[in-house]
Amino acid sequence: MCPASRVMNLKKIKKHLVHWFAGQSPNIVGIDIGTGQVKAAELSLHSGHPILKAAGLIDLPEHVVEDGYVFEREALADSIRRLLATSGISSRDVVVAVAGRAVFVREIIFPVMTKEELKAAVRWDMEKYVPYEPDSYYYDFAVIGPGKDEAELKVLLVAAPHELVNTLADALAAAGCKLLAIDIEPLAVFRTLHDVKNTMVIDIGTTISQISVFQDESPAVTRLIPIGGRKFTEVIMQTTGLEYPEAERLKQQTGMLKYRDLKGELSMAHQRLQLLASELGREVERTVEYYQAQNRETVLDRIYLTGGGSKLDNLPEYLAAQLGDIQVLRHNPLSVLTPAASLDREYLHGLAPQLAVAIGLALHGGMDVNY
Repeated sequence: MCPASRVMNLKKIKKHLVHWFAGQSPNIVGIDIGTGQVKAAELSLHSGHPILKAAGLIDLPEHVVEDGYVFEREALADSIRRLLATSGISSRDVVVAVAGRAVFVREIIFPVMTKEELKAAVRWDMEKYVPYEPDSYYYDFAVIGPGKDEAELKVLLVAAPHELVNTLADALAAAGCKLLAIDIEPLAVFRTLHDVKNTMVIDIGTTISQISVFQDESPAVTRLIPIGGRKFTEVIMQTTGLEYPEAERLKQQTGMLKYRDLKGELSMAHQRLQLLASELGREVERTVEYYQAQNRETVLDRIYLTGGGSKLDNLPEYLAAQLGDIQVLRHNPLSVLTPAASLDREYLHGLAPQLAVAIGLALHGGMDVNY
């Protein structure tokens, strides 16, 4: 991501929004840096079909990363070094994403114009759209399709503060990584989906869930909801008296979130988990209603859940019952690639929901990969 921008057509928006910092490498590592964990996936892209060579995750100490900002550079760099070493990741050519409330993503309509005219128009109008002081942020943009008629262009604009981007880049450099590109999480996840155009992705992280609605393969709506996997774990802690590690393990067990129509008495933990899942469902409903009000002729195909929080048993079924006619699925990002024969399939299956962003970031380097 850099101050100078370029125009891209709709077919390329999935693969690259932001500029390359360097040339391509046969093996690309996607590194997903969250509040509670760092996830990494190394893909080999030279064969035309992505091969997952290695993957893993590592827990982060508290307050190292908060809302996308890096507060402890050396602690993050050390965690990244250990993750790459213990996961068997050999490449140090990486793609990362900026994330958090400070990342600005917006769809803007411009009249049809040339590439150079659009570049100048975006630069001229930036202060109208981006809520930051001039010269305090990086930005990029992409043409993602026509507007309501042929006289309009639909443009996706992304901006992030210098501090957020620079501290992230510094930590990666300290970890011995060569930064190839910076992406945004919604586009990374979308690269791991099959044959979808109009869909919603709910990425349930440690502290925040990111809701992204895609229309014709580009993000039309993005929202951050302060409900993450940690809140579900805290409910179990509060109702059972368990410490965090034990509560986290219990959360992963079958049947912790009961079906909405289940008859009979529920424990306090089950009741509180249902209330929290319903709260998440209401936020999803509001997003769907807002999107449909703006796009009455477009129907969402389905909703995908991803991220560590999506591993809560019965969550897709629970949300589907609350939302009505929309199909809700737990996303498997491994479906767009082939794991190397040396990888433990059971381990990967358990890790898969947490790898969507990392895999999608690594796919940023696959200009011509075949899914």
